[in-house]
Amino acid sequence: YCLEGCITYRVDGQVYRLAPGDSLIFESHLPHCWQNEEDTPARMLLVLTPTDDLDRPVHRHF
Repeated sequence: YCLEGCITYRVDGQVYRLAPGDSLIFESHLPHCWQNEEDTPARMLLVLTPTDDLDRPVHRHF
């Protein structure tokens, strides 16, 4: 969830640009990354939930 500024997400080859109030939901096993490509600060709320598919490996992000 983008709180402030603009955040660019890349998920499985697709690009999503989030502005304040925008959110993005995706399956975490897909390749993904995010960054602030602007000159101004950006803030986001990141919510991680456990996978429902126990056959996939679980990776820690922190």
